Amino acid sequence: MAWRLLMRRSPTRSLTLVGDPAQTSEEAGVGSWEKILDPYVGDRFEHVTLGVNYRTPAEIMELAARVVRERNPSFVAPGSVRSTGEEPWVRDAGADLAGAVAKAVVELTPEEGRLAVIAPRELHEEIAAPLDGVTAGAEPDLTRSVVLLDPRQAKGLEFDHVLVVEPARYGTSDLYVALTRATQRLGIVHREELPPALR
Repeated sequence: MAWRLLMRRSPTRSLTLVGDPAQTSEEAGVGSWEKILDPYVGDRFEHVTLGVNYRTPAEIMELAARVVRERNPSFVAPGSVRSTGEEPWVRDAGADLAGAVAKAVVELTPEEGRLAVIAPRELHEEIAAPLDGVTAGAEPDLTRSVVLLDPRQAKGLEFDHVLVVEPARYGTSDLYVALTRATQRLGIVHREELPPALR
């Protein structure tokens, strides 16, 4: 429906579209520009792949690409222009998820910059309880140094450091989004079994 509306607004069909099919909001979403555009312009379009990633360090992008390749083996990740020398880390929280998250937040909270804790919405209250000054909600305060978001809220944003909580509860696209928000360091805390790509 949205594509039809967009095409009506541009009768000449002269558009520049930019997006990442790996970040589609719906698991059943279209995985290629060809499938999206075919009903409207047939083969009368030029597809250019942007192959450079300026935000996400190589160490994090390698992990995120493994996640997408589980669903789409032909996925080619954009090349990261930089490396931080810091590998993403994964920790089993055991029985105390909120405590493990709180400990990781202390470790990851930067003196300067921002930290995003990205977790499924149903865990926000549990996770926020031991975190000083961090609240859960539909409209988080993005000016704070530590913010609690779900993957959809994090889409399109970037943070110096990211802590992803319970990745097994995310769909492939949401997990890819969550993993690629960090510009410096990435940590993962879980108590449920990890998705295969993160093991």
